[in-house]
Amino acid sequence: MKFKHPKKIKRTLAGLLAGVIMTLVLLLIPSDILHRAEYIFYDGFSKYLSDHEESHSEDILIVDIDENSLSKYGPYNEWTRETHAKVVQNLEKGGAAAIAFDILFKNADFGNRNARRTEKVLGELYPDRDWRADFNKIRQSYDYDSILVRTIAQNNNVIVCGTFSSRTDYKHQSQWMPLSTGNRAKQIRSRPVFQLEQVSDPSQIEEKDLLDNVFPELSNASKNFGVVNATPDDDGIVRRMRLFYRFPNSAIWPEEKSQVYPILSISALMHLFQANPDSVQIIPGKYADLGKPFAIYRDSSGILRTTYPQITYPMIRHLLQYKSLLSQEPQDSLAENFVEITSQVQALKNEDGNVTILTNEGDFDMDDEELSDYDREIIRFFQPEIQNLREGESSWLSALLDFHYSKKKKRWVSNFSIFSPDVLAEIFQADTNQIRGLKPGEEIRFGKRKQVPIDEHGDFILHYKSAYNIPAQQRTFQHLSYYDVIEGRIPPETYQGKIFILGSAAPAMFDFYNAPQEDHFPAVLVHATIMDNILNNDYMISDFPHPALYIVMAILAILIGLFAFQYLAILLLICLMMLNVFISFHFFKNGFYIGCATYIIEIFWAFLGSFLVRFYFENRDKTFLDKSFKQYISSVLIDQMLNSETLPKLGGEKKYLTAYFTDIQGFSSFSEKIGDPEKLVVLLNSYLSVMTDILKEEHQGTLDKYEGDAIIAFFGAPSPLKNQRRNALLCALSMQKNQLLLRARWKAESENGKADWPDSVYKMHTRIGINSGEIVVGNMGSETRKNYTIMGDAVNLASRLESIAKQYGVYILVSKEVLTGEQDPDDKTDYRNEFITRYIDKVNVVGKTEPVQIYELLASNTDEDAGQFKLLVSFWKKAHELYFAEKWDEAIAAFEECKLLEPHTQEKDPGSPPTPSEVFIARCQTYKLNPPVKAGEVWNGVYKATEK
Repeated sequence: MKFKHPKKIKRTLAGLLAGVIMTLVLLLIPSDILHRAEYIFYDGFSKYLSDHEESHSEDILIVDIDENSLSKYGPYNEWTRETHAKVVQNLEKGGAAAIAFDILFKNADFGNRNARRTEKVLGELYPDRDWRADFNKIRQSYDYDSILVRTIAQNNNVIVCGTFSSRTDYKHQSQWMPLSTGNRAKQIRSRPVFQLEQVSDPSQIEEKDLLDNVFPELSNASKNFGVVNATPDDDGIVRRMRLFYRFPNSAIWPEEKSQVYPILSISALMHLFQANPDSVQIIPGKYADLGKPFAIYRDSSGILRTTYPQITYPMIRHLLQYKSLLSQEPQDSLAENFVEITSQVQALKNEDGNVTILTNEGDFDMDDEELSDYDREIIRFFQPEIQNLREGESSWLSALLDFHYSKKKKRWVSNFSIFSPDVLAEIFQADTNQIRGLKPGEEIRFGKRKQVPIDEHGDFILHYKSAYNIPAQQRTFQHLSYYDVIEGRIPPETYQGKIFILGSAAPAMFDFYNAPQEDHFPAVLVHATIMDNILNNDYMISDFPHPALYIVMAILAILIGLFAFQYLAILLLICLMMLNVFISFHFFKNGFYIGCATYIIEIFWAFLGSFLVRFYFENRDKTFLDKSFKQYISSVLIDQMLNSETLPKLGGEKKYLTAYFTDIQGFSSFSEKIGDPEKLVVLLNSYLSVMTDILKEEHQGTLDKYEGDAIIAFFGAPSPLKNQRRNALLCALSMQKNQLLLRARWKAESENGKADWPDSVYKMHTRIGINSGEIVVGNMGSETRKNYTIMGDAVNLASRLESIAKQYGVYILVSKEVLTGEQDPDDKTDYRNEFITRYIDKVNVVGKTEPVQIYELLASNTDEDAGQFKLLVSFWKKAHELYFAEKWDEAIAAFEECKLLEPHTQEKDPGSPPTPSEVFIARCQTYKLNPPVKAGEVWNGVYKATEK
C-alpha cells in the first residue's frame, strides 16, 4: 500500500481553487439580493433583542398626540395651533432642555381665512355696518399661527421641522418653483446649516429639489430647524436615516451655491451641545464630527455656564466633590449603587417682589435658615440673575442630577446622558483654576468628539431598542399625552432637563414606518432613537462583509468540503453556519453588524466547490476500486481505503499478510450423490455466498479466487488491517457456525419438499487452513487479464495446513505464527489468550524442510461451550506431554480420556473423520512397535507428513 502524496496535494489544491472560485462567484451576485438576505438576519436579531432586553431612556420623552388627546380635543384637523403653543409653554415652565417638533406646519394664514368667513357672516347679519374696519381685530381672534410663533420665539429651546420634497409632488412649475430657490433658504433661515467646504466629498450628499412643509415665520422664531425626511430600504423598512441633504439642487439652479441641511435629530443635538456649526466636519463613508458635546463657558455678563440646558455651573462644581466615588465600582449594598449629586432648585419672584426658593424639601425665603448648604451656594452664585427676575417670572437654578451603577454596563450612569464616561472623566481631570480664569466668550469643551458613523451617502444605521406595541413600562421612551401636558396633569418639575419630541403614535395619525423589530413603528420614535444613539454613543456599525471573517469562513468551509467524512461534513457545515450566526449575533448585540447571510451563502458555495472536487476525485478512485476490487473485498474496506487516502500497489509488493484456505470435505463423493449438476451449482452457490459474505463483509477479508468448492482468501490487503490475524480466526469460527445453520436449512428444505438433498449434504464439513507471514500480493496475470492475488511460501503453507487437517481430524488448523504474531510488524498480540486452541503437532509438511507447530482452533473464550473445550485442552495437554516423552502406554490411556471429550466423534458429528485423539492413539501404537528413533537417540517430536 502506498500513500498518494502527489494525488492528495493535487486534490487539495484543486479543491482550494474551486472553493476560492465559488467564493469569488458570490461577488457577482447583485448586491440588492445579498442585502435582502442580510435584512432577514438583521431584522431577526433586532426583534430578538427587543423582545428579550429592556432599555430605557431617561433623557428623551415623547409628547404624544395619542388617542386620549384626540378623543378630548377632537379630530386633529380641527385643532388650532394654540394647542401646540400650550404644550411648549408648559414644557418650558418645567425646564425642558429641548422641544423638537416632529409635526409639520406647512403654511399659515394668520387667521385671514376665518376672519373673511366671519366678516362675510357678520355682513349678512348686520348689513348696515361696515365690518371691513374691524377685519384686523377679527383676524387677531383667529390668529393661532402668531400665538405659536410668539410662544416659540419666547422660548430659546424649540426645534421645528420641514421636509425636502420633489418637483414631481406638484402639478405646476409655478407651485414648486418658489420652494426651490436660494431665496427660499433665506426665508426659512435654517439653523444650523453647513457649507460644502465642511464635507470631504459633497457629491456624496443627496441634493433635494424643494424646501417644503414649514412657513418662514415659524422657522425664524425657532432655535433650530431640521428636516424629517426618511427613505426606507427596498423592502419598506427603515433601518437607516440620511442625516444630511444639499439644497438648492444644482440641477435646477446651477448658479446657486447649495448648503448642507441636517435632519431634525442632528439639529436638536446641535442645540443641546451648543456646538458651532462651522466646526462640524462631514466625511461620507466614515463619520460626521459634531465636536465635543459638553462645555463650560463664561457668558458676556461674566457668569460661568454650561452648554447643556438646565445644567448649571454650580452643579458641575458640586459634581467634582463625588470624583472619588464615581471613579470606582461600588459595593454590593443597594444604597451604595445610587447617589444624588444635586437637587432641583427654582427661584420665583412673587407679585410682591419677594423671591421664593422652590426645592424638593419645600418652599423657602432666600434667607431661610432651613435651606441646605447647596441651596445657599446656588443662590449666592445666581444672586444677580435672581434680582433681575420680573414679577411672576421664575428661573431654574439647579436640576436633579443623580448616578446609579449599571451592572450591565459596568459603570456609573447618570440621569443626564450627556455625562458619558468620557465627558465625566475629562470633567474630573479639569483644572478648576483654568475654568475660573475663562474670559467672556471663552469655553472649555469636554468628552470625546461626537463622530457619528455614516456610510458613503451620509446614512446613519439606527440602533433600535424596544418595540412600541408592548406594555408602556417596557418601552425605551416614555410617552406623555398631549392632553395631560396641556391640562397640567403632570408635575412640571418632571420636565426639567429633558428632551421632548412632539409627534404622534396614534393609529389615526398614520405617521408610521416599518422598523426591523416591528411593523407600524411610530415615526417620532425614529428621531428619538437617533438622538438616544448619539447621546449614549450607542451606535450600530455596519462592517460587512468583514474581510477577516470572510476569509476564515471560506477556508473552514473549503477544509470541511475537502477532508471531512460525508455525513460529518454536512454536520460540520451546519455547525459552521450556526457558528457564523452566533458570531454575527454576538457582534450585533455589541453594536456591530458584520453580516450573516453573506457568510452563510459564502460557506455553502466554498463548501460546494471543494466538495465537488473531492467528489470527483473520490468517485474516480471509487470507480477504480470498485472495478478492481469489489469482487474481492467488502464495500467497507473500499470506503476505508478512500477515507484513508490509500490505494493498492497493483504492480506487486511484499508484506505481512494472513493466507486463508477452505475446502469442503469429501466434496467429490457427495457431488456424485447429488447427481444433477444444476442442483450442485445451486447448493455450491448457496454455500459460497454465505461463506464469502462472512469473509468480506463481516471480517474484512479479501477474496482471491474460488477453486471449485475451495475458497482462497487473505487478510491485510489491499487495505491495511491491523488485527488481520484475529479477523482470520474469527472468520474461521463464524464459517463453521454458519455451516451448521446451512446444514439445518438444507435439511428443512428436504423435509418440507422444497428440495431433495442426499444425507451427505446434512453432514457437510469444511476444513480451513490459516497461516501468516511475508507474502507477495498484487495484480498478476497476462497483459489482457490480471488477477489480484497472493503467492509465496507462507501461502503454500496455509494450503498445506488445510490439506493435512484431514489427517488429524481437525476442521480449523492454524500455524503458531497466526496465534503469536512473532513476525507481525503491527500486532504482537498472542491470541492464545483470546481463543481456545490446542497444540496439535510439530510437523514437516510436504515441500518444507523446517518443522511447523500447528494448532487447532476450537472456539473463542466467549463462546457458550468454551468451558467444555477448555476441559478438553487440559486433558489433551497432559496426553501430549506423555506422547512427546515417548510414554506410549500412558499416552494412549490419556488420549482415550481425551477421546470422550472430542467434539467431532462419529456419534456426535456423523460424517467426521477420526478425531485427533484417535489419530494420536494410532500413532502411539505404531511408535510403540516402531519407535520414531533408535534407542539412545533423542526424538525431536517432529512428524513428517507424507501427503499434501
